[in-house]
Amino acid sequence: MRHLFTVLSVLLLFSSLFGQQWIDKKYTYDSLLNLTYGSDIGFDGQMDSLKLDLYLPNCDDPSHLSKRPLILVFHGGAFIAGDKAEASIQYTCRQFAKRGYVAASINYRLGFVADEQLWNCNYPNYSCIFATDSSEWYRAYYRGVQDAKGALRYLLNRADTYRIDASNVFLTGESAGSFISLGAALLDVNSERPIQTLALSNVPVPNANTANCVYNVGANLNAQGITRPDLGGIAGTIEPSTVPYTIKGVGNIFGGMFSNLMAQQAPGATKPSVFSYHQPCDIVVSIDSAKIFWGLTWCMTNGYGCYGIANTPKSYGSRTISDWNTTQNLGYTIHNEFTTTTFPYSFVFGQASCTDQASNPCHAYDNMTLREGNMAQFFANLVTTNPICDTAALELGEIDSHFSIHPNPTSGTIAIDFEKWESGIQVNVYSCTGQLVQSKFTNEMTTVMEINEDDGIYFLEVIGDFGRSTKRVQLLKK
Repeated sequence: MRHLFTVLSVLLLFSSLFGQQWIDKKYTYDSLLNLTYGSDIGFDGQMDSLKLDLYLPNCDDPSHLSKRPLILVFHGGAFIAGDKAEASIQYTCRQFAKRGYVAASINYRLGFVADEQLWNCNYPNYSCIFATDSSEWYRAYYRGVQDAKGALRYLLNRADTYRIDASNVFLTGESAGSFISLGAALLDVNSERPIQTLALSNVPVPNANTANCVYNVGANLNAQGITRPDLGGIAGTIEPSTVPYTIKGVGNIFGGMFSNLMAQQAPGATKPSVFSYHQPCDIVVSIDSAKIFWGLTWCMTNGYGCYGIANTPKSYGSRTISDWNTTQNLGYTIHNEFTTTTFPYSFVFGQASCTDQASNPCHAYDNMTLREGNMAQFFANLVTTNPICDTAALELGEIDSHFSIHPNPTSGTIAIDFEKWESGIQVNVYSCTGQLVQSKFTNEMTTVMEINEDDGIYFLEVIGDFGRSTKRVQLLKK
């Protein structure tokens, strides 16, 4: 019974050590900026060069075998604006890198063909959100999904270089970036492809008032009309890869879908779990189902005396996605974090009214630190990667012993007996996060070490002519 109690104590302690793995921010990180992951043709027929920023956790890993989960983060901007270097996107990447993830912020192709009509209304860039028709929204979204899949393949093709675990992939994004994250994870059969992404008839040149729209600066807009060719397959053409991977989770941050992508799955595909954060008063992307800019259109027409925003598609927000999963018994794990304030259909009065949203927008975080932390906790339960910085003992078990240690557990003093004498053996002690805490060189068949650290699981590594061997040791002073 006493032996059983000791074993259970060790197991419980070992479990508690890793309970906060992928949640606690315990690593520093390095960043590699503006890596070109591919190029493809933009909405105006010109080639766009596509870049990403990479954030890599730092740790001293003696095994050089451990892998890290990968998270891709996509910015918002209505598919016509935004950048991987936005503060909230950088923040998310850095926080996940500190938790041990390889994190990447991704730029994707932006822009659509703006309308030929004049939608001025005396507000700067108001015409920029008017597409020539709703098909342009689908096409811009689809290009983003293709780019997301290309960026993922680019990183997976370099999994050994960046120490990525391809079986633990996560995607997240805000607003349009959320549409892209959900699309990259769930748009996996050709029948789900929007018909608007096939070849369409030419459309007129946009109104001159849109020339200064960020996506039109430098665009090639033929005066004879703009062609809209077939956009190609759902995977896109960037960075072909044969590396298998599993998307474990998706972070849907005030986003949605243009159709129910959960109803069909590629054969053998894993259903990713979904973390959704959304506010019911969101006037850009409805938490339920409505056209994009549904509430903003109400505000512009009922308070500002402007045109309603035309030519937008219907989207299906976070609550509808969750309802689909329940009513259609689709079998996805979805965690919802919804606030309670609704849009009051008031221009001036009340919380979330049009004027209130000018300073307190609902298409935004209520508390970014809280929501990002909750998403990390949700994802942590899905990660099956061994904690990074462990020695190979965690991943492969104890390797070619060549030595024994006693006592184990220990209150601090351990004796190490080697199977045979060699001219010199290096002994290293690592914490469970891979930090080298003690080191010793010995020429003795038996040597003694004092582990002057806090209680916990440590890894003893010995290096000699026989190679490298590792054993776990538990420090239990009480």
